[in-house]
Amino acid sequence: MSTFDLTHERTVARVPPLASMSRRVAEWLIALLLGTARPGSPGRRGLDHLLSLPVASIVAYVAFTLMMLRTVDSLAHRSPLYLLALLAIPAGWFLLRRPIALGLLLAVSSIWVRMLYLGAPETCDQMIVSRAALSVALGGGNPYGFGYAESVPPGAPFPYGPLGLLTPVLGPAGETLAFAAVAMILAWQRALFTLVFFGASLQWVELGACGMNDMIPALLVVGGLLLVERRRHVAGSVLVALSAGIKPYSFAWFPALIGYGGVTTAIALIVTAGLAWLPVLVWGPMSYLDSVKGAWVVQHRQDQNTIDMPILRVLALPLAALSLLVRSWEGMVLIGAAIFVLMMATDYWMSLGYWMVVLPPVGIVLERALRAFGASLREAAAEDRVPVAVPAVS
Repeated sequence: MSTFDLTHERTVARVPPLASMSRRVAEWLIALLLGTARPGSPGRRGLDHLLSLPVASIVAYVAFTLMMLRTVDSLAHRSPLYLLALLAIPAGWFLLRRPIALGLLLAVSSIWVRMLYLGAPETCDQMIVSRAALSVALGGGNPYGFGYAESVPPGAPFPYGPLGLLTPVLGPAGETLAFAAVAMILAWQRALFTLVFFGASLQWVELGACGMNDMIPALLVVGGLLLVERRRHVAGSVLVALSAGIKPYSFAWFPALIGYGGVTTAIALIVTAGLAWLPVLVWGPMSYLDSVKGAWVVQHRQDQNTIDMPILRVLALPLAALSLLVRSWEGMVLIGAAIFVLMMATDYWMSLGYWMVVLPPVGIVLERALRAFGASLREAAAEDRVPVAVPAVS
């Protein structure tokens, strides 16, 4: 290990962990609450009872119940098999104190609904355009630099990375498999709110089969970031770089990954991304830039739910520079997500599918903070209930 890496490891070790920061806030809050809820009072008994409940699991379970009931009600006319997804509601009641088991149950229910929905027609054109571009590339042509008649509206180019030519081969089934993997990761990480948001909502079920191509990049990003957290910097960086080879928005995490992982991570990112984008050198970088410009023109004709202020993208530059100094995994994830949103949401590029990429890792970070805060709150309340020994006076 190089001197740089050793110094970097020592620097990371000195960063206060998320649980420590949560505990400080919890101690302050419990002191405030206990100041108005004395032992034995109704308010104090209610507080103790609330802290003994698995609040996060209960809230996630209720949200899942309401959302899945609506989703199944909207889709049951297609097949009575959708009703099987509702079995997770009564079964989940018995797993409220086992969040990982509860998450796996909710994930299986969500995956089942998506599998049944796979026969729906494609209403998004990302995969349609990618398949058309793949045909051009297989025929020896340049897939960049012109619009495709197959797009909706006609004339949209292929603006993705070279690896984006391959993902449409898997079709919506590949996106569903990628969602299944992300759902299992969220369950394993106990990110129940994030899982319910993506898993049980009718809108996200429909998006998963409409022909969008964002779920595979999302899996590569969240999987790569979690590998980096476990000090598997090369493997994690390779996954994030492969995601950037499909959709360029994954480059948003590169500066923070380099700041967190050091030289080894930088080499893995640059080499992998360079190999993934190598075909663009053959086809011509200008043709790719023409595709990006053409996509901007076509998207600008449509009513997109974004901020039409591209000048705000300049804020991503100081964020990228600042991210090189990041020394915590949580900070790396969040600052990469901030760059992602700044680059994509300030122009006509931020489709709903893009949230599939940024919200799973952000949800994991935020839900960890909530769990650490809840644990610290319960611990602080328990310590307050322990009687203080008073020394005898001789």
